[in-house]
Amino acid sequence: MQTTKIKSFKSLGKQPTIDFEVDHKDHNFYAEGLVTSNSHSISYAYLAAITVYLKFMHPQEFFLSLLKYTQFEPNPHDEISKITQELAHFDIKLLQPDLNKSSIDFKIEGKNIRYGLNSIKGVSEKALLALVEFREGAFANKYEVFMAAKQAGLNIGVLSSLIQAGLLDSFVEINRCRLVLEAQTFNTLTDREKRNFIELGPRFNYDILESIATGIKNEMVGDDNKKLMNERRFNSFKKKFEPYKNIFDLNKKSIKYANWYFEQQLLGYSYSHNIREIFSNQGDFMCSDTVKERGERANIKFVGSLVDVMSRTSQSGNKYARFELHDEKGVINGLLIDSSRETKLTDYLNSGKKLPSKDDVVIITGVKGDGIIFINSITSLKDKIYMKLSQLK
Repeated sequence: MQTTKIKSFKSLGKQPTIDFEVDHKDHNFYAEGLVTSNSHSISYAYLAAITVYLKFMHPQEFFLSLLKYTQFEPNPHDEISKITQELAHFDIKLLQPDLNKSSIDFKIEGKNIRYGLNSIKGVSEKALLALVEFREGAFANKYEVFMAAKQAGLNIGVLSSLIQAGLLDSFVEINRCRLVLEAQTFNTLTDREKRNFIELGPRFNYDILESIATGIKNEMVGDDNKKLMNERRFNSFKKKFEPYKNIFDLNKKSIKYANWYFEQQLLGYSYSHNIREIFSNQGDFMCSDTVKERGERANIKFVGSLVDVMSRTSQSGNKYARFELHDEKGVINGLLIDSSRETKLTDYLNSGKKLPSKDDVVIITGVKGDGIIFINSITSLKDKIYMKLSQLK
């Protein structure tokens, strides 16, 4: 193919132009004997320069704008996760959502940014209006929280999510898994039972589980001189209670892991723990920043959440699985691959194991390559955290 060289060029000054794009790898085309570039490339360069300036001169406002616009993205929490990975480089924290301190949207608070209520997963516009009414109350104990949520129109699913996300941490000093169970238990009671257990609240430190257990055992009576729960009613209550109790029993094995998982699922990031801290009993793990800094052929041990996995066959005929993993610092990529010397992927599958799935927490060991980790071993951590009854099925 003949190559055409530019012999000369001259300025034509400012002229009216039409912005259109040509499908060419160089984005260049001939117009009236002149070699021309797509005019929008100038706009891109201008916007890039302005963006870099704003990011480094006004980082709070820059990241606040990014966070506010995540709600218009196809996967808002994926975008929030990416943004939080950058915040640390600017000494900015994304503060947890708080029932008293959070606004509807993200906002600047001191030198940090406070999480917005409208970005909590599962909080609809209707629930958001109810939440505004709910937080206007002054709560002296857990029962008042539960009653106020119902009066405001927050269903038990939304209230459970708010507890799991940590919105009530400043009100109630108790582990979230148990508080969710208490809220769900309180919700299954009749109005008569609620009224009587509220009256008994101070006696049992507003612990609904202890109140019910003691009340049944001692055959306590309510304000109508009838048993708080007769046998038939208790069996009916127990049938609804036991699935919630099963979830609690599974989640309470690791409260830190449960909180981390809740936050990741509902907020897109975790503010209470990092994944290395949670699984420190299984080894000394590197964060993604450290992995990237290590030179080629360095030994790597990493724990993170699986963002994506795909299986392919290379042009040379070797099978491989590519994994994209992330922690709170960033993303790394790993390959479990067959080669002429070793068949690591085939051996892994032939051992009866299945490849980890998206959102699984996995541990990998391997050797650093050029922008990739060549995986020697990969282990999926099987402990599952449950957030709702449908996940038990």
